[in-house]
Amino acid sequence: MRVGPRAVDVRGTFDPALPPVVLVHGIGVSGEYFLRLAKRLAATHDVYALDLPGSGTTPKPPRPLTMAELGYVVVGAAAELGLERSAAIGHSMGCQIVVHAVKDHPGACSAYVLLGPAVDPDARGLLVQARRLMRDALREPLDTLAVVLRGYVRMGPVRFLRTARYLLRDRIEENIRGCTVPGLVVRGQRDPVSRRDWARHLARSAPDAGFLEIPGAPHAVQHTHPGDVAAACVRFLTDRRTGYPGPGTDHGGARDDGP
Repeated sequence: MRVGPRAVDVRGTFDPALPPVVLVHGIGVSGEYFLRLAKRLAATHDVYALDLPGSGTTPKPPRPLTMAELGYVVVGAAAELGLERSAAIGHSMGCQIVVHAVKDHPGACSAYVLLGPAVDPDARGLLVQARRLMRDALREPLDTLAVVLRGYVRMGPVRFLRTARYLLRDRIEENIRGCTVPGLVVRGQRDPVSRRDWARHLARSAPDAGFLEIPGAPHAVQHTHPGDVAAACVRFLTDRRTGYPGPGTDHGGARDDGP
């Protein structure tokens, strides 16, 4: 499909009888690594996994897009699909994109979930991020690494590095203050990329967001623990109007002191 001059590939359930959810991937990958989560969410929601411009099977634009530009693409894709006030779920860099979609386009999203959000102020450098990703690679199963590496190869190293510059410049901890709809920040207990203190700080910086940790999960929590993530998302999206605990609330999960 087209969003202005941009092309976007979409995998979806296309079930307008259910509330819509849009899944937004991180750098170098695609909607492919959301499919396990999407299958579980499809029991209760109308689910759409995007391949953003330059990622997955989507044609590459002349230059990489900024986080704000990708946020516009997400909102535009939802509009082209006829989705009204969909919930947005992002992973890693996709969290930065989701925050822009929510903040820059009021009324477009009803709620948001950030899985393993990037990037904290202590890690705004390529070498720091590379070290954290290498640590995480030792904790991810082989099938997850295969999906990630396949996406990286499709994007190519030059576009990856140019996109990473936009990722590192983006200030999600400031932008999230403009997200007035309910939110939930989720991380895996064993995620070295999105550390616990950072994820909790991000949730507390939002006007209305909670925090949850998935026991035993690495960075690609939606791929390694799709059932746990789906249950958390459905519980949050279903209860946010009546039972949502409120800003900065822990929603349960592990409590050990590891990174």
